[in-house]
Amino acid sequence: MVTCRRSWAVCVFSIATLAAAESRAEEKAATTRSDEEHLELFWIDGEGGVESANLRTFDADVDRLTVGLAPTTGQGLAGGVGAGVRLWFVTLGARGRVGDLADTLGRDWRLWTLDAEAGLRIPLHRVEPHITLAGGYAGIGNSGDAVSGLRSGLDVSGANVRAGAGLDVYATPALTIGGDVTCEALFLSRRGVPLRDLAEAKRVDTINDAEARILEANGASAGGAVTFTAGLGLHF
Repeated sequence: MVTCRRSWAVCVFSIATLAAAESRAEEKAATTRSDEEHLELFWIDGEGGVESANLRTFDADVDRLTVGLAPTTGQGLAGGVGAGVRLWFVTLGARGRVGDLADTLGRDWRLWTLDAEAGLRIPLHRVEPHITLAGGYAGIGNSGDAVSGLRSGLDVSGANVRAGAGLDVYATPALTIGGDVTCEALFLSRRGVPLRDLAEAKRVDTINDAEARILEANGASAGGAVTFTAGLGLHF
């Protein structure tokens, strides 16, 4: 009788041990699958949305920058492309973005940015909240067309600093769908226009003496922009 009881105890112990081992194996496999879902080295994404920019957000002396000849505010469509590498929860890469903007008078202009970017991602199975920081080059295009002959004088460029947050959802292990909101500060400047360039302008008669003197000097301003985008990403 004692022998039978011992045999039953051994059987129960063996079954319990086997069940525990199987449970640990399943947990390990689930963890491995979860890790594999987010195990990636390279990423690339494309984005599109809307952007609003104001060149006098932080500095009201924007008149020295554009001299009233180019828009200082604008809203419109924006698009960009980014690519880089991922190291566990950290992403490093570069992003180019352009906003095709227009002011309230219908004057078109473009805001270009090319930035180095770093991000922190929080993997929650198929969902990944993230934050990003970026900085680099910023420039304004099309503003030179405001006055024919003054293109060189209205070339406005400088630097930007950007911060953003967003959410990605893994539709497949290699494809994400997501959205972002970013805010940035723009630090822009313009070199002065030589007098001979002012004299050659076809519409110089529309520029009064005060504006001409401002154009001869360097100009600078600090502005800002807010962008809302949605996009697709590839991860491999």
